[in-house]
Amino acid sequence: MTRDRQDDAPEPRPRRAGAREPADQDLGGEPACMLDRVCPACGRLADAAPPTTCPRCGAAVGDVS
Repeated sequence: MTRDRQDDAPEPRPRRAGAREPADQDLGGEPACMLDRVCPACGRLADAAPPTTCPRCGAAVGDVS
């Protein structure tokens, strides 16, 4: 019986319970809260960080004066 190369590869080590990812690892993704980007008039999410205007209805989003 011959063994395939895949069988010779070491198995990945299981992670310990409670182990954390390294702090310098970039996890990416959206911020936890994007409430400041919600248009108060129509509810659309603004494309840019406030202060800005809503691309759908033109209402002020954030601290636009």
